[in-house]
Amino acid sequence: MQLETELVNGFVRARSADVARLLETMSAPDAASVMSVLGVDELALLLRRMAPPPAANALELVSPSIAAPALAATRHDAAAAILRAMETPERLTLLGSLRADAERPIRRLLRFSEGTAGALMDPQVLTVDREVSVGEALERVRRSGQHALDYVYVVDEDQKLVGVASLRELVQARPDPQIGLIASHTMETLPRGATAASIVTHPAWTRFHTLPVVEADGRFLGVVRYESMRSLEHELMETQHVDEGAETAAALGELYGLGLRAVFEWVGAAIFGSERTGRRS
Repeated sequence: MQLETELVNGFVRARSADVARLLETMSAPDAASVMSVLGVDELALLLRRMAPPPAANALELVSPSIAAPALAATRHDAAAAILRAMETPERLTLLGSLRADAERPIRRLLRFSEGTAGALMDPQVLTVDREVSVGEALERVRRSGQHALDYVYVVDEDQKLVGVASLRELVQARPDPQIGLIASHTMETLPRGATAASIVTHPAWTRFHTLPVVEADGRFLGVVRYESMRSLEHELMETQHVDEGAETAAALGELYGLGLRAVFEWVGAAIFGSERTGRRS
């Protein structure tokens, strides 16, 4: 049995995208049965790749002792999207089962409206005070590798975003200067309430893998990753296709109705017209 489980987990790691698509097509009970035998990391990988509604429907049927660690291990924006798609009792149960270090950032994401930058962002990105030296900033990156990206976001004492520096720039700089002196102060940002359409069409994606999300007063909240943007783009395209399909069906129905009405009018004219002609003769 252990060998079979290891083989299944290995297959999920190698073909996570394919397995995620397959689970989305299965009934919720069947998908939950598969999820229940996976390792925490493997299930977290699938949850990151699955669309929130089918993931939520299946995860509601999985024991919280399995579901909660997997949600904590996946990206917080993905976990929040899945929880948002759940029924309220199941969502509250899972939130209460999460580790504190995962529950807090996920609850923060759930405060924002679905599809906005605030709901999509990763809130646990490493930030560094502008007065910290370059050498100390690099040391913090090493200590917090799981929260470090290609960029280091520089904030002031009020947590307002004042600059950004790439890791490459930090590595090439001398260790003594304050990071605020070498960081770029020209930044592309997203307001926390930015809509799905404005996120997807933001021109800065051609130059950056992440975009910082800020409050109206400039306080740094987190970042939207390129991967999250592409997932959102896919959802928008799917919605557009559904809407276009509905419009097409409605238009065809209207044409069909008009066609039948025209036939009825033609038949009526032929029948009653001939009767009138006959009476006149």
